[in-house]
Amino acid sequence: MTEARGGLLHACSAFNSIYFDYDPRLRRYVRDPDPDCFATVSVGGRLPVLPAGTFVRLTRGSRELWGEVAAVLGAAADVDEDGWTGAGRSGAPAEADQDRQRVIIDTDIFGPLSVSESIERGRWLRPGGGLENGQLLGPVPSSWGDISARDQIGSFAAYLAGPARALLDLGPLPGWLASDSTKVSDADIARSIRTAVECLAQIMTTAPGLRTWGLYARPAADAVSFSTSNTFQEVRRAACRPAPGNRARYSALWPLLDALVRGGEHGGGLTGVAGAALAIDANLALADATTGRQLPDGIDLRVDDLWQHGGIWRAQRLPVNDVLRELDPLTPAGIGFTESRESRTGVLLPPSPSAGSSKAKCGASRVTVVHIDDELIVLSVAVSQADLSAGRLRLTRAVLDLLPPGDLILQLHHGGSPHSDHGAEQHVRRHEDAVQAINWPTAIPPGLHLTVAAARAGRRLVATSLRLANPLDVAGFGTVSWQFDEALFCLGTGLDTPQGTQQSWQPWAPLVTRGPWRPAVAALEHLIVEALKRDGDRGLADSRQLDGRRLTAALFGPNVRSAALLWTIIHTCEDMTVLGLLTQSPGHSGGPDVFTWWPSTPEAKEAKAAAEWGADDAGPPLSRRWIRPQRRRLPPEQRPSLKAQLDYAQWRVEVEGINADTKLPPGTTFVHGHLKGSGPGKPWHRHVPHELEGNSGNG
Repeated sequence: MTEARGGLLHACSAFNSIYFDYDPRLRRYVRDPDPDCFATVSVGGRLPVLPAGTFVRLTRGSRELWGEVAAVLGAAADVDEDGWTGAGRSGAPAEADQDRQRVIIDTDIFGPLSVSESIERGRWLRPGGGLENGQLLGPVPSSWGDISARDQIGSFAAYLAGPARALLDLGPLPGWLASDSTKVSDADIARSIRTAVECLAQIMTTAPGLRTWGLYARPAADAVSFSTSNTFQEVRRAACRPAPGNRARYSALWPLLDALVRGGEHGGGLTGVAGAALAIDANLALADATTGRQLPDGIDLRVDDLWQHGGIWRAQRLPVNDVLRELDPLTPAGIGFTESRESRTGVLLPPSPSAGSSKAKCGASRVTVVHIDDELIVLSVAVSQADLSAGRLRLTRAVLDLLPPGDLILQLHHGGSPHSDHGAEQHVRRHEDAVQAINWPTAIPPGLHLTVAAARAGRRLVATSLRLANPLDVAGFGTVSWQFDEALFCLGTGLDTPQGTQQSWQPWAPLVTRGPWRPAVAALEHLIVEALKRDGDRGLADSRQLDGRRLTAALFGPNVRSAALLWTIIHTCEDMTVLGLLTQSPGHSGGPDVFTWWPSTPEAKEAKAAAEWGADDAGPPLSRRWIRPQRRRLPPEQRPSLKAQLDYAQWRVEVEGINADTKLPPGTTFVHGHLKGSGPGKPWHRHVPHELEGNSGNG
């Protein structure tokens, strides 16, 4: 499929290929979509919203040419030929009518062109024709609602659910979602499309013979071939060159590659789908060089932006600060955009090793970066007695530089009860590497562990303590009910290390966020639980529930309206549902799914069990990213394959023994147990509860 489409496949285009029957042998869609639903682009006209996967009509009077958007990249104007770009462009939001974008159109997607279509394409491709080098260049248009132009999946879903809704009638999706009692809303369809495209993006990452970068896939052989070329050696030399004075340099790949290609033997620059494919190859080769430590000595190289100019890479001389040291180099964190807002120096300077060691000796608070991406920061902080007495919370200077300038709001929750929010909303001031003027609750132990999260676009810090499963009685201090750092506790109280059941505490390992989707962030789990207990709607058995949008607002404030952050919260809640920490149910009147927290009372356990184990073949969740084997309902016209029936029978015998009912119920098929994104074929027994393993046929 990827090779048939010019060697480049976006996840949105993969959805089109499956839904609208693209035939790789014929190199065209088998059925012709209704062109009245296409986005129209006129010569010299203003660009409409054109996410990847959009079907377009290029019109010139009565003549027109069809195509599909193969790639969309930022195209900031103030970039040098060698790729140099100002830090402020790297990771900056796509501002409507202020930023520029490059939309690459594939005009071969509907099969061989007729003579008149070939002539028309020639008119478009000539200098000044509107599609020079196969690209539409123009301002970023206003998108739908809260969706950013950077969010290609969200824009594509809104496009198909809105102006191109009639295209979906060519396939089964509206029928699958429809029911006799309710009308399918645009929001339901958009959510379904987004989920389908994200699933395809995951499948692409594990497909044999493919390499993926962001939402784009390339044949692995082509990517390897580029990594051994002279062009890549030039790209690596340019991208690994830092700015003078230990300042970071930002290199945009498209203009850099374009200059190199123009200077080569072909001299045509980057053109159309092939140009976009070359940009993906360059990113993949730089990623391999980074992870394989094939960089010049003393250089830190990392990707900082996936959207602008096909990728912006950041080079700096070592050492780097604590935030960058903990951050995976292939996580695009948009550091350049936050650096540019700092009027002091515009850079994140590395910390002084001697200062750090002296602080450790006197029992300073310990700060660990748990997760960071271009939308979210999560820290773990063990608060020292000195900082408790001074009303201070240390976050490190580098972390504070990633947040908007000015005062912040600390939302502090300590006590584990929805009715015990002492000091929940506090206005705090920055001072060096900390925020201060905090009114700490009384009688909290030195070394208290806090999980602190912040949306990078907002001013709210959310800090929550972690309750111990078994409180400790400490002679000379009293009962300690929250997790704490034992060394800081002893330094702050002068007491011996408390003996008890507290487990040695370790922060979550930093999460590698290389996927094109927004992954779950395990460190947010107890923050989500506390937000549900605090702000959730009351349900059965004193449970608390919120949908993803309201939960995001409860955590980070109502003014943070980021689709990317919303999906991080939703995906984390979905993983918590797999683990049994929450339950998930459809929203009212077709609204978004609702997540529910249940207290540990017998009444709540019974109500939760009824909500969670309604299906006959459901089983307890055991693994964070494990999808249990399950029956799935089929559309009315489909029947399960013979293999699905045989696999289902084997599964039932494996779980319940030889007397199990092995016949699939009518209208259903069998889905293997598997890890998310890995496909079927994993071990059978991952889902089996321990009490059943001894009774199963092969236990």
